[in-house]
Amino acid sequence: MECRLSVRELVEFLYKSGDLSYTPASIERANLGSRIHRLLQSQGKGNYQSEVYLKLETELDTINFIIDGRADGIFKEEDNIILEEIKTTAIPYDEIDDSNFLHFAQAYCYAHIYVQQNGLDNILVQLTYYQIETKQIKTFRQVKTKEELLSFYTQTLSLYLRWAKLTQKIRMNSAQSLKSLVFPFENYRSGQREFASGVYKTILDKRSLFAQAPTGIGKTISTLFPSLKAIGEGKAEKIFYLCAKNITSSVVYNTLNLLYEQKLPFKSVGITAKDKICFLEERNCDPHICPYAKGYYSRNKDALYELLSNEDLMDKEILSQYAKKHSICPFELSLDASLYADLIVCDYNYVFDPRVYLKRFFMEKGNYIFLVDEAHNLVDRAREMYSAVLSKSSFQQLSKYIPKEEKQLHSSIKSVLADFKKLSSLCEDNEFYASNEPQLSILEKINHFIEHCDGYLQSEHDDTYDEDIKVIYFDAVNYLRISDYYDENFVTWIHKENKDVTIKQFCMNPRTPLKSIMEKGRTSVLFSATLSPIDYYLDLLGGEDETNRLSLPSPFQKEQSMILINNAISTKYKNRSLSLPSLISYLHAVILSKKGNYIIFCPSYAYMEQIHDAFTNEYPDIQTTIQKENLSEDEKQMFLNQFSSTQKLHVYFCVLGGMFSEGIDLKGDLLIGTILIGVGLPQINPQQELLKEHFQKEKKMGYAYAYQFPGMNKILQAAGRVIRSVHDKGVIVFIDERFTTPPYKRLFPNHLQHYQIINEPQKAYLSLLSFWNS
Repeated sequence: MECRLSVRELVEFLYKSGDLSYTPASIERANLGSRIHRLLQSQGKGNYQSEVYLKLETELDTINFIIDGRADGIFKEEDNIILEEIKTTAIPYDEIDDSNFLHFAQAYCYAHIYVQQNGLDNILVQLTYYQIETKQIKTFRQVKTKEELLSFYTQTLSLYLRWAKLTQKIRMNSAQSLKSLVFPFENYRSGQREFASGVYKTILDKRSLFAQAPTGIGKTISTLFPSLKAIGEGKAEKIFYLCAKNITSSVVYNTLNLLYEQKLPFKSVGITAKDKICFLEERNCDPHICPYAKGYYSRNKDALYELLSNEDLMDKEILSQYAKKHSICPFELSLDASLYADLIVCDYNYVFDPRVYLKRFFMEKGNYIFLVDEAHNLVDRAREMYSAVLSKSSFQQLSKYIPKEEKQLHSSIKSVLADFKKLSSLCEDNEFYASNEPQLSILEKINHFIEHCDGYLQSEHDDTYDEDIKVIYFDAVNYLRISDYYDENFVTWIHKENKDVTIKQFCMNPRTPLKSIMEKGRTSVLFSATLSPIDYYLDLLGGEDETNRLSLPSPFQKEQSMILINNAISTKYKNRSLSLPSLISYLHAVILSKKGNYIIFCPSYAYMEQIHDAFTNEYPDIQTTIQKENLSEDEKQMFLNQFSSTQKLHVYFCVLGGMFSEGIDLKGDLLIGTILIGVGLPQINPQQELLKEHFQKEKKMGYAYAYQFPGMNKILQAAGRVIRSVHDKGVIVFIDERFTTPPYKRLFPNHLQHYQIINEPQKAYLSLLSFWNS
């Protein structure tokens, strides 16, 4: 069996010790380090070789280890061959020493490979530290013989042997089990076989697929099953099942439990956000406060080995159980376990967000399958991920947290504030200023601030305000990071409000960074019940003209639903008060036809309250519940629990695009009707107007891309709450004069095309009575 590892992976896994660290060094230092590496390497003498690729195969106890990596530098000095390892540090220059064994261990491995390949008897190993604050360099040298290096390397591989054998066992078991995996249901649903076959062929062809699969087809099993089979056949290495919301991941776990009933061992790991899996009442990752971060690397290997030896489905509960037993962080344990998993279930962030993505997988291309569920959500999520904002007020506050004697840091803050003053002048005639060009001056100032703030946070100091400082520091780091993506799809947006000024790098079209990530894998499958118009999503989510597309029909019968459109009521803002009496009368006619649970979806909280007040004043005897803002998970569940009662008339008022307009599954008669008021347009604001302007220039479709398409997607998602299974029956009502205009008629999917236009309340009531009695 082969065991492939980089030198860094090998030594960090075995020799990393001490506490978990969420300091800037562990997150951003790699980027800074790369720049400094290039600087020092460029200053090397004439015979200096940088980034020297080294690779060695070693047979040990039936395992063929293939270890490789790039040595920072190799050069000759008089009669000595010197192998250099470069590290950056914020430790004060006088305190830098050669006590970090992990750094030397990496150099020893490279040195052993080089000595073996070049027939040397010894080599000089040099560890070079670059102090980021003072820009001073300190070096440490050790002469190592061929025998010493061989002994160290052999001992290192021996320590890793049990992990290599565990990996071998996991891979063999997974390959055998997934090859014999069978579809967990007796029959395929309508459209399900076509979807699964399309996914499998896409994997074989190493392509991408955009699929619109209406509710009821069974998207989770239709994508998971062929992907797992592909792993069993050696076509892929790992699956990332990416979710937009927690409720989606719960569906994945339910599906996995069905597959695990076949008693087939394969590994799946769920990654839960830190805040939601943390053992502390309030998350604080400082090892001085969190006992699960303190000494993590002294205990995590035993926990991980026990976990992998005993569990296949590693969800939040299982991970928490093992983490608690070994007193380690459950979130970090899930990341450690993910390296051994066939399937990783996680939020979009862990693949696409440059702040938190799983770097361990995406430094190079892998044989991965990306399954992107509810892909319509990725547009706004990706815009958020690849945008970044900074404010003048935060830097003004920051200066109060920093001791006066930190003169360099204070100077860098003043430089940033001086640039904010210049930005403020751009907004003299308006609150907003937009430019297609990045503001290079402030980027340079932010870069200097990051370097000095990094050094301060790493030094010994009063840490009273560290948490507040880190928030601003990480915002600055993210702003600089996002600038690397800046292209014609970005705009710099400056906003002046009172005395504060904010600057935002706004990503209008995230296709390029999304595509670059998906190209790290073998195949991407992006799917949703509402992925129309498909060209819109191809444009924004990294698709191409040749990308595979699949649009499946609804598996449900038209007779299960009655679709009504009222195009006589205007819900435009200027007409709302005037049309309110007609709207209330029509709502009453719809719900009076049959007792049960109905949801009325409104385009905003203000309009929802206006409609609710008018409705309850007119019909005080009808039970209503209105959605409140910022509901907790418990409050959300309490809201949904009310739907268990189906014998009474109960009308729920909810906000379109909110937590109840997608992702909830009220099957049977738990929900018998939804009424959709308005066409779901995003509120007009400077950001949406920038989108309109951009896509008008790019596609001649500014209004559609900025307003119409996103709004209609919210409408169709909410409409999909009613018919959830072959036994459901319900009514879906669209109320707005625009629904029957050509731009909107084109967006109605086939399974909603049997609509009737009925504007009179009495006629709607009689038609619905007939429908319910049929």
